[in-house]
Amino acid sequence: MPLPKPKPTRPPKEEPSVPLQAGAPGTVRVQKRDSAAASALREKLCATCGKPFKVTPEQKFFTCPDCYRKSLPPHKSKKRGEAQVLVQIECVECGTKEFLSFAPTDPKTVLCRTCFSRQKREQKLASPDYTNR
Repeated sequence: MPLPKPKPTRPPKEEPSVPLQAGAPGTVRVQKRDSAAASALREKLCATCGKPFKVTPEQKFFTCPDCYRKSLPPHKSKKRGEAQVLVQIECVECGTKEFLSFAPTDPKTVLCRTCFSRQKREQKLASPDYTNR
């Protein structure tokens, strides 16, 4: 004997919207986040040393500020108040007097910045590898 085919079920008719009471079983209440709560600091644990540190939600640090600074490559910092030694030169070509922050190897062939850049440009134009772009 063949089994009877199941009848298609219809979705239940929607009843007119009735305001649901908060906390009623089977209800979900959606509420937007408070902007003040979103800007609150979060506490995270450093991936390197394990110490807790606080970050804002926009920040995505995995290490505390101390470990982060230690991981940066060392850079040469100038000490404040350290005097810089300047050497006065006289250009061989034009006679202009200038101050340089280094001592030239041969003071008899020293050039000012203008004459030096002009000489470099002329050498570049005269070189066989130079192509006009």
